[in-house]
Amino acid sequence: MAIDMSLSVLVLDEGSPGHLAQSEGVVQLMRRQGLNLQVEQVRVNNCLPGILRGLLRALMSLPWFNNVGLYLTSRLERLPQCSPDLIISSGGKSAFASLALRRRYGARNVFVGVPEPFPDHWFDLIISPVKRPFGVPFLVSGLIPNPVTPKQVQAAGENYWQQEWPGAPCWSILIGGNSKSHHYSEHDWQSLVNGINELGKRLGIRWLITTSRRTPDEVEQLLADQVEPAVVAEMVLYNRKPKRVVQPFLAASERVLVTQDSLTMASEALCSGRPVTLLSPEVLKVKPGSFFAEMIEYFPCLEGVERTPLSCLPGYQPSVNSCKAVASLDSLGPELLEALKLIRTPQPH
Repeated sequence: MAIDMSLSVLVLDEGSPGHLAQSEGVVQLMRRQGLNLQVEQVRVNNCLPGILRGLLRALMSLPWFNNVGLYLTSRLERLPQCSPDLIISSGGKSAFASLALRRRYGARNVFVGVPEPFPDHWFDLIISPVKRPFGVPFLVSGLIPNPVTPKQVQAAGENYWQQEWPGAPCWSILIGGNSKSHHYSEHDWQSLVNGINELGKRLGIRWLITTSRRTPDEVEQLLADQVEPAVVAEMVLYNRKPKRVVQPFLAASERVLVTQDSLTMASEALCSGRPVTLLSPEVLKVKPGSFFAEMIEYFPCLEGVERTPLSCLPGYQPSVNSCKAVASLDSLGPELLEALKLIRTPQPH
Protein backbone atom coordinates (compact mmCIF):
# COMPACT_ATOMS: atom_id res chain seq x y z
CA MET A 1 0.00 0.00 0.00
CA ALA A 2 1.53 3.32 -1.06
CA ILE A 3 1.29 6.12 1.46
CA ASP A 4 -0.38 9.36 0.37
CA MET A 5 2.18 12.10 -0.10
CA SER A 6 -0.18 14.62 1.50
CA LEU A 7 -1.26 14.35 5.15
CA SER A 8 -3.23 16.55 7.52
CA VAL A 9 -1.32 16.45 10.81
CA LEU A 10 -2.55 17.64 14.20
CA VAL A 11 0.16 18.38 16.77
CA LEU A 12 -1.03 18.51 20.38
CA ASP A 13 0.87 20.96 22.57
CA GLU A 14 0.51 20.14 26.27
CA GLY A 15 2.48 23.21 27.33
CA SER A 16 5.95 21.68 27.69
CA PRO A 17 8.50 23.18 25.25
CA GLY A 18 10.55 19.98 25.42
CA HIS A 19 7.62 17.73 24.53
CA LEU A 20 6.47 20.06 21.77
CA ALA A 21 10.01 20.03 20.31
CA GLN A 22 9.86 16.22 20.17
CA SER A 23 6.62 16.30 18.19
CA GLU A 24 8.00 19.00 15.91
CA GLY A 25 11.12 16.92 15.37
CA VAL A 26 9.00 14.06 14.04
CA VAL A 27 7.02 16.44 11.81
CA GLN A 28 10.22 17.87 10.34
CA LEU A 29 11.61 14.36 9.82
CA MET A 30 8.47 13.42 7.87
CA ARG A 31 8.88 16.50 5.70
CA ARG A 32 12.50 15.62 4.99
CA GLN A 33 11.25 12.24 3.77
CA GLY A 34 9.21 13.97 1.08
CA LEU A 35 5.75 14.02 2.68
CA ASN A 36 3.55 17.03 2.00
CA LEU A 37 2.11 17.94 5.39
CA GLN A 38 -0.63 20.34 6.36
CA VAL A 39 0.17 20.89 10.04
CA GLU A 40 -2.15 22.34 12.66
CA GLN A 41 -1.17 22.84 16.31
CA VAL A 42 -3.68 22.88 19.16
CA ARG A 43 -2.91 23.61 22.82
CA VAL A 44 -4.21 21.08 25.37
CA ASN A 45 -4.56 21.81 29.07
CA ASN A 46 -4.85 18.84 31.39
CA CYS A 47 -7.61 19.59 33.92
CA LEU A 48 -7.82 16.24 35.69
CA PRO A 49 -6.71 15.94 39.35
CA GLY A 50 -3.97 13.35 39.74
CA ILE A 51 -6.03 11.24 42.14
CA LEU A 52 -8.60 10.57 39.39
CA ARG A 53 -6.26 9.75 36.52
CA GLY A 54 -6.14 6.01 37.17
CA LEU A 55 -9.94 5.78 37.15
CA LEU A 56 -10.22 7.87 33.98
CA ARG A 57 -7.58 5.75 32.24
CA ALA A 58 -9.76 2.70 32.87
CA LEU A 59 -12.94 4.44 31.74
CA MET A 60 -11.31 5.76 28.56
CA SER A 61 -10.87 2.16 27.45
CA LEU A 62 -14.64 2.21 26.88
CA PRO A 63 -15.34 3.81 23.47
CA TRP A 64 -18.75 5.15 24.58
CA PHE A 65 -17.01 7.21 27.29
CA ASN A 66 -14.98 9.09 24.68
CA ASN A 67 -16.66 12.52 24.55
CA VAL A 68 -17.31 12.62 28.29
CA GLY A 69 -13.71 11.57 28.92
CA LEU A 70 -12.33 14.32 26.70
CA TYR A 71 -14.43 16.91 28.54
CA LEU A 72 -13.38 15.66 31.98
CA THR A 73 -9.66 15.26 31.28
CA SER A 74 -8.67 17.98 28.82
CA ARG A 75 -9.38 21.52 27.73
CA LEU A 76 -8.63 22.23 24.08
CA GLU A 77 -8.07 25.82 23.05
CA ARG A 78 -10.23 24.91 20.05
CA LEU A 79 -11.16 21.92 17.95
CA PRO A 80 -9.02 21.26 14.86
CA GLN A 81 -10.03 23.30 11.82
CA CYS A 82 -9.33 20.33 9.55
CA SER A 83 -10.08 16.68 10.17
CA PRO A 84 -6.61 15.19 10.84
CA ASP A 85 -5.19 12.08 9.22
CA LEU A 86 -2.51 11.85 11.90
CA ILE A 87 -2.24 13.11 15.49
CA ILE A 88 1.21 13.56 17.01
CA SER A 89 1.87 14.25 20.67
CA SER A 90 4.46 13.84 23.39
CA GLY A 91 4.04 13.90 27.16
CA GLY A 92 1.41 12.28 29.35
CA LYS A 93 -0.74 15.41 29.66
CA SER A 94 -1.72 15.03 26.00
CA ALA A 95 -2.57 11.32 26.13
CA PHE A 96 -6.29 11.58 26.97
CA ALA A 97 -6.88 14.15 24.23
CA SER A 98 -4.90 12.13 21.69
CA LEU A 99 -7.05 9.05 22.25
CA ALA A 100 -10.34 10.96 22.24
CA LEU A 101 -9.51 12.90 19.06
CA ARG A 102 -8.24 9.74 17.39
CA ARG A 103 -11.66 8.17 17.92
CA ARG A 104 -13.62 11.29 16.98
CA TYR A 105 -11.88 11.82 13.63
CA GLY A 106 -10.97 8.25 12.75
CA ALA A 107 -7.35 9.37 12.68
CA ARG A 108 -4.16 7.52 13.51
CA ASN A 109 -2.04 8.77 16.38
CA VAL A 110 1.66 8.77 17.19
CA PHE A 111 3.15 9.15 20.65
CA VAL A 112 6.74 10.40 20.91
CA GLY A 113 8.37 9.01 24.04
CA VAL A 114 7.38 6.25 26.48
CA PRO A 115 3.61 6.44 27.13
CA GLU A 116 3.46 4.67 30.50
CA PRO A 117 1.34 4.70 32.62
CA PHE A 118 -1.01 5.01 29.64
CA PRO A 119 -1.79 1.80 27.70
CA ASP A 120 0.20 1.22 24.52
CA HIS A 121 -2.99 0.46 22.61
CA TRP A 122 -4.14 4.07 22.99
CA PHE A 123 -1.65 4.81 20.18
CA ASP A 124 -1.10 3.44 16.69
CA LEU A 125 2.66 4.09 16.69
CA ILE A 126 5.17 4.83 19.44
CA ILE A 127 8.50 6.52 18.72
CA SER A 128 10.69 5.84 21.76
CA PRO A 129 14.34 6.68 22.49
CA VAL A 130 14.73 3.25 24.10
CA LYS A 131 13.56 -0.24 23.18
CA ARG A 132 10.66 -1.61 25.16
CA PRO A 133 8.30 -4.55 24.52
CA PHE A 134 5.50 -2.27 23.34
CA GLY A 135 2.26 -3.93 22.31
CA VAL A 136 1.79 -1.77 19.19
CA PRO A 137 4.09 -0.83 16.28
CA PHE A 138 7.08 1.17 17.52
CA LEU A 139 10.34 2.71 16.38
CA VAL A 140 13.48 3.27 18.47
CA SER A 141 15.02 6.69 17.85
CA GLY A 142 18.00 6.33 20.22
CA LEU A 143 18.09 10.06 20.81
CA ILE A 144 15.29 12.42 21.82
CA PRO A 145 13.57 13.68 18.63
CA ASN A 146 13.95 17.38 17.95
CA PRO A 147 13.83 19.76 14.96
CA VAL A 148 17.58 20.59 14.90
CA THR A 149 19.51 19.81 11.69
CA PRO A 150 23.02 20.68 10.49
CA LYS A 151 21.52 22.98 7.84
CA GLN A 152 19.42 24.84 10.42
CA VAL A 153 22.39 25.22 12.75
CA GLN A 154 24.61 26.52 9.96
CA ALA A 155 22.01 29.14 9.05
CA ALA A 156 21.71 30.20 12.70
CA GLY A 157 25.50 30.52 12.90
CA GLU A 158 25.75 32.65 9.77
CA ASN A 159 23.03 34.94 11.06
CA TYR A 160 24.63 35.28 14.50
CA TRP A 161 28.31 35.51 13.65
CA GLN A 162 27.98 37.35 10.33
CA GLN A 163 31.58 37.83 9.14
CA GLU A 164 33.14 37.50 12.61
CA TRP A 165 33.19 33.79 13.34
CA PRO A 166 35.37 32.90 16.35
CA GLY A 167 38.78 31.56 15.53
CA ALA A 168 38.97 27.78 15.35
CA PRO A 169 39.13 25.38 16.96
CA CYS A 170 36.16 25.98 19.29
CA TRP A 171 34.27 23.63 21.56
CA SER A 172 30.87 24.37 23.12
CA ILE A 173 29.77 23.54 26.62
CA LEU A 174 26.06 23.55 27.51
CA ILE A 175 25.51 23.69 31.27
CA GLY A 176 22.33 22.65 33.05
CA GLY A 177 21.89 22.05 36.75
CA ASN A 178 20.46 19.79 39.42
CA SER A 179 17.42 17.65 38.62
CA LYS A 180 15.54 14.85 40.38
CA SER A 181 18.14 12.37 39.18
CA HIS A 182 21.30 14.47 38.88
CA HIS A 183 22.91 16.11 41.89
CA TYR A 184 26.06 18.11 41.20
CA SER A 185 28.46 18.71 44.07
CA GLU A 186 30.74 21.68 44.65
CA HIS A 187 33.57 19.41 43.54
CA ASP A 188 31.74 18.70 40.26
CA TRP A 189 31.37 22.39 39.51
CA GLN A 190 34.96 23.16 40.46
CA SER A 191 36.12 20.33 38.19
CA LEU A 192 34.05 21.86 35.39
CA VAL A 193 35.87 25.17 35.73
CA ASN A 194 39.26 23.48 36.09
CA GLY A 195 38.52 21.35 33.02
CA ILE A 196 37.56 24.37 30.92
CA ASN A 197 40.82 26.09 31.79
CA GLU A 198 43.02 23.01 31.48
CA LEU A 199 41.59 21.75 28.18
CA GLY A 200 41.72 25.22 26.71
CA LYS A 201 45.45 25.40 27.35
CA ARG A 202 46.35 21.75 26.72
CA LEU A 203 44.35 21.26 23.51
CA GLY A 204 44.56 24.83 22.23
CA ILE A 205 40.79 25.27 22.03
CA ARG A 206 38.55 28.21 22.82
CA TRP A 207 35.22 27.77 24.53
CA LEU A 208 31.68 28.81 23.69
CA ILE A 209 29.92 28.50 27.04
CA THR A 210 26.27 28.92 27.96
CA THR A 211 24.40 28.19 31.15
CA SER A 212 20.61 27.66 31.35
CA ARG A 213 17.63 28.42 33.57
CA ARG A 214 18.51 25.51 35.88
CA THR A 215 22.09 26.58 36.44
CA PRO A 216 22.53 27.80 40.06
CA ASP A 217 23.58 31.42 40.61
CA GLU A 218 26.67 30.31 42.53
CA VAL A 219 27.81 28.23 39.54
CA GLU A 220 27.47 31.21 37.23
CA GLN A 221 29.49 33.23 39.74
CA LEU A 222 32.18 30.52 39.79
CA LEU A 223 32.38 30.61 35.99
CA ALA A 224 32.58 34.40 35.97
CA ASP A 225 35.32 34.46 38.60
CA GLN A 226 37.53 31.52 37.65
CA VAL A 227 37.28 30.75 33.92
CA GLU A 228 40.33 32.26 32.26
CA PRO A 229 39.37 34.82 29.59
CA ALA A 230 42.14 33.60 27.29
CA VAL A 231 40.35 30.27 26.71
CA VAL A 232 36.90 31.80 26.09
CA ALA A 233 35.48 32.88 22.74
CA GLU A 234 32.11 33.81 24.30
CA MET A 235 30.35 33.02 27.57
CA VAL A 236 26.65 33.54 28.26
CA LEU A 237 25.49 33.45 31.88
CA TYR A 238 21.83 32.91 31.10
CA ASN A 239 20.33 33.88 34.45
CA ARG A 240 22.18 37.17 34.43
CA LYS A 241 21.61 38.11 30.81
CA PRO A 242 19.50 35.63 28.82
CA LYS A 243 20.61 35.06 25.26
CA ARG A 244 19.62 32.31 22.83
CA VAL A 245 22.98 31.13 21.55
CA VAL A 246 22.88 27.33 21.52
CA GLN A 247 22.54 26.87 17.77
CA PRO A 248 25.04 29.62 16.81
CA PHE A 249 27.50 28.10 19.30
CA LEU A 250 26.95 24.63 17.81
CA ALA A 251 27.60 26.03 14.34
CA ALA A 252 31.05 27.25 15.38
CA SER A 253 32.05 24.15 17.36
CA GLU A 254 34.00 21.01 16.60
CA ARG A 255 32.70 19.23 19.72
CA VAL A 256 29.95 19.81 22.27
CA LEU A 257 30.09 19.01 25.98
CA VAL A 258 26.72 18.78 27.77
CA THR A 259 25.92 18.19 31.43
CA GLN A 260 24.09 14.88 31.55
CA ASP A 261 20.96 16.24 33.27
CA SER A 262 19.76 17.48 29.87
CA LEU A 263 19.60 14.70 27.30
CA THR A 264 17.37 17.03 25.27
CA MET A 265 20.26 19.48 24.82
CA ALA A 266 22.57 16.54 24.13
CA SER A 267 20.20 15.22 21.45
CA GLU A 268 19.99 18.65 19.81
CA ALA A 269 23.77 18.89 19.81
CA LEU A 270 24.07 15.45 18.23
CA CYS A 271 21.49 16.32 15.56
CA SER A 272 23.63 19.33 14.63
CA GLY A 273 26.23 16.85 13.39
CA ARG A 274 28.74 17.45 16.19
CA PRO A 275 30.22 14.77 18.47
CA VAL A 276 28.90 15.01 22.01
CA THR A 277 30.47 14.35 25.40
CA LEU A 278 28.15 13.88 28.38
CA LEU A 279 29.41 15.22 31.70
CA SER A 280 28.13 13.11 34.60
CA PRO A 281 27.96 14.15 38.28
CA GLU A 282 29.21 12.36 41.37
CA VAL A 283 25.68 11.60 42.59
CA LEU A 284 22.97 9.95 40.48
CA LYS A 285 19.57 9.04 41.92
CA VAL A 286 17.97 7.10 39.10
CA LYS A 287 15.32 4.45 39.61
CA PRO A 288 16.65 1.15 38.18
CA GLY A 289 14.69 0.07 35.11
CA SER A 290 13.12 3.50 34.61
CA PHE A 291 12.99 5.20 31.24
CA PHE A 292 15.65 7.72 32.25
CA ALA A 293 17.92 5.01 33.64
CA GLU A 294 17.73 3.26 30.26
CA MET A 295 18.36 6.52 28.43
CA ILE A 296 21.52 7.49 30.27
CA GLU A 297 22.93 4.02 29.69
CA TYR A 298 21.91 3.82 26.03
CA PHE A 299 22.75 7.36 24.90
CA PRO A 300 26.56 7.03 25.21
CA CYS A 301 26.35 3.97 22.93
CA LEU A 302 25.20 6.11 20.01
CA GLU A 303 27.68 6.99 17.29
CA GLY A 304 29.56 10.16 18.15
CA VAL A 305 28.73 10.13 21.88
CA GLU A 306 30.90 9.45 24.88
CA ARG A 307 30.73 10.18 28.58
CA THR A 308 33.17 11.35 31.22
CA PRO A 309 32.67 12.21 34.90
CA LEU A 310 33.00 15.92 35.64
CA SER A 311 35.70 15.02 38.16
CA CYS A 312 37.81 13.68 35.26
CA LEU A 313 37.25 16.62 32.91
CA PRO A 314 40.66 18.30 33.44
CA GLY A 315 42.39 15.18 32.05
CA TYR A 316 39.80 14.43 29.36
CA GLN A 317 40.97 13.29 25.93
CA PRO A 318 38.27 12.58 23.31
CA SER A 319 38.42 9.20 21.62
CA VAL A 320 39.21 8.99 17.92
CA ASN A 321 35.94 7.18 17.10
CA SER A 322 33.74 9.93 18.51
CA CYS A 323 35.30 12.41 16.10
CA LYS A 324 33.85 10.55 13.10
CA ALA A 325 30.22 10.03 12.07
CA VAL A 326 27.52 10.88 14.60
CA ALA A 327 24.02 9.49 15.08
CA SER A 328 21.22 11.28 13.26
CA LEU A 329 17.45 11.32 13.50
CA ASP A 330 17.37 11.08 9.69
CA SER A 331 18.44 7.43 9.90
CA LEU A 332 14.96 6.77 11.31
CA GLY A 333 13.25 8.34 8.29
CA PRO A 334 12.81 5.26 6.05
CA GLU A 335 11.52 3.19 8.98
CA LEU A 336 9.05 5.93 9.85
CA LEU A 337 7.66 5.96 6.31
CA GLU A 338 7.22 2.19 6.40
CA ALA A 339 5.52 2.36 9.79
CA LEU A 340 3.09 5.02 8.52
CA LYS A 341 2.21 2.77 5.59
CA LEU A 342 1.36 -0.04 7.99
CA ILE A 343 -0.83 1.97 10.35
CA ARG A 344 -2.72 3.99 7.73
CA THR A 345 -5.73 1.75 7.23
CA PRO A 346 -9.32 2.98 7.52
CA GLN A 347 -10.56 3.32 11.08
CA PRO A 348 -14.26 3.78 11.92
CA HIS A 349 -15.36 7.01 13.57
